[in-house]
Amino acid sequence: MGLLRRKRAAHLPHVIDLREHAAAPIGRPRWGSPVPCPECSGRGYLDHIDPFKEIMYLHCTQCEAKYQLSKAEIEGVDA
Repeated sequence: MGLLRRKRAAHLPHVIDLREHAAAPIGRPRWGSPVPCPECSGRGYLDHIDPFKEIMYLHCTQCEAKYQLSKAEIEGVDA
């Protein structure tokens, strides 16, 4: 009969602390997030991420320019 008993799960807190996962400051690009257009500073739209080459493909919603950024370029800006 002991085989059918369920083990008691450890009680996890019901509160999630989001303070330690604070967003990056405004104006600082983040990998995987849209980046402003390099031509007109318009709003960028993320089209596709290539996880193998680590490249983001984006386009501008204002001037319709297409551009791409690598993860190394984004991390170089963060440094």
